[in-house]
Amino acid sequence: MILPNRPWFDVLQDWVPELAKKLNRSEDALLARGLGATDFSPAKSVEVRFPDGATHRYMFAFAVVRPAANMAAVFSEHSGYLEFSLVDDAVVAEIHEHLYWHKEQQ
Repeated sequence: MILPNRPWFDVLQDWVPELAKKLNRSEDALLARGLGATDFSPAKSVEVRFPDGATHRYMFAFAVVRPAANMAAVFSEHSGYLEFSLVDDAVVAEIHEHLYWHKEQQ
């Protein structure tokens, strides 16, 4: 289940240990500067899938998970920072696409 929205800095602050590890950056640097455009890739997206069939997809995004707390956070450049309470059989899929756009040569 998606949790109610909170201010972006509150979410960042609460998830900073996981973010620091994932982004290979210090907690202090993340708290001082936050996330920037270069932290989000157009080739990455996140899907949060629930066993009832509900799926939430976020582009330009990445996720961190706290398995022991049944929680996940999705950090998206355009959709904000979102938190989820996970139930059994929920899936958090971080999708990395390698794209080739073909155009006929003239």
